[in-house]
Amino acid sequence: MFVVANSLRGPLWKTLGRTLPRFTSTSSPVARDIKRPLHDPFVHVQINDKDDGEEFVYDEEPLVLSPEQGFGYYPITLGQYFGEGKLQIVRKLGWAGNSNVWLARTLGNAYPAKYVAVKVLTVNATAGVVKGFLREVDSLRTIKTANPNHPGQQHCLHLYDVITEKSCHGPHICIMTNILGTNMISLRRLQPNGHAFPVAVTKRIVKQTLLSLDYLHRECGFVHTDVKPDNVLVCVDYEDEAITRLLEETPSATYEPRFEPTLSPEPIITVKSQPLPNFGLRDDASNLKVCLFDYGQATLAKERRIEPAQPLLLRAPEVTLGHGWSTPIDVWSVGCLVFEYLTGAAMFQLSESSSISVENLCLQRILEHIGPFPPSFLERCQCRSDFFDEQGSLRVHNLIPQAMESCLRAYKVVDEKDIAPAAAFIRKCLTIDPHVRPTALQLLDDEWLKNA
Repeated sequence: MFVVANSLRGPLWKTLGRTLPRFTSTSSPVARDIKRPLHDPFVHVQINDKDDGEEFVYDEEPLVLSPEQGFGYYPITLGQYFGEGKLQIVRKLGWAGNSNVWLARTLGNAYPAKYVAVKVLTVNATAGVVKGFLREVDSLRTIKTANPNHPGQQHCLHLYDVITEKSCHGPHICIMTNILGTNMISLRRLQPNGHAFPVAVTKRIVKQTLLSLDYLHRECGFVHTDVKPDNVLVCVDYEDEAITRLLEETPSATYEPRFEPTLSPEPIITVKSQPLPNFGLRDDASNLKVCLFDYGQATLAKERRIEPAQPLLLRAPEVTLGHGWSTPIDVWSVGCLVFEYLTGAAMFQLSESSSISVENLCLQRILEHIGPFPPSFLERCQCRSDFFDEQGSLRVHNLIPQAMESCLRAYKVVDEKDIAPAAAFIRKCLTIDPHVRPTALQLLDDEWLKNA
């Protein structure tokens, strides 16, 4: 069950008079980085801070809640026209904390394709872009023009247009891009074992992700900061007729109306998310092409920051320890993803504890699986004393060191001959000191990725 309460509102409240919503679970301190469980088909929203506060159930994004309540989604209806009649909404593809995404049919010759994806930001996220807190639009424009000849650009989202539409909640920035398929979490579930990729497919995904990161880092000059399976999607190879036929055979649908008189005098009707299939993808994924997308949290690489970033389970140690961070944090996330793609499990397993913070647990897992923290690195960390004693020892007990090879072997899904090479590559990505961590470009030349 997911709850959204005022207590979770971010620092934009004072600046914008509103906030970007965060979704979190009532059962886990790390759930803000975890998707809604598959067995829970509804979103439960609480609109004040008290445990007994008003709460209601929503099928997907809470469309009727205003920007002042932390939301401000555009309540789009199927068949609606956008862009002065140049686009018609025909299907909902999905939604997230700051937006919903739609499939639109283009009318006339305004766009280079018959169908495009339309990402519609919430009113609050739109304000974040306008105020400069969110860089998604600027990032997409840079990606489009920085260096079209770089091989990594084809693994980034292609921007067609940006417009503004107005709903009952206020203005919404709408971003038109190429259409993508499912993310790596969904694709992983389609594998024969139901949860992990074969080594060859993992290498293909990782190499293409590194190509995109090299483009973002060196040519575009920014850090993605949110490299995770949810943000790596299949590039679909389709004919327009295939989508037209899909829409005819499996029409877009809505949920049964919900009635919440205290929130809306009208029935609340939510369109169902119906992602497109992975057109053109072979069963063995040998022709898989992926795209790293969602640049809403991107930051300029030249601005060495110390504030928190990244999903907790994929967070580089320099972020936790208050060390200035930049592009190396994306490489750390890639290392974690290699393990996750191969095994179907997170690299660093965490459990709830009343005596130790989740940040401390993350550092403990790094120490157990990667090795000691270099003293020269710790000396540069502003938050060192929060976690380490004067001798440079982490304040934890019951350490259980386990080599990367043993971790991979434990899941019994990777062949023995593939374990040592994969472990060596992961360790390179998870080099603790960001000053010596390989770059995306350097990793692309690694032996493990040859012939990927």
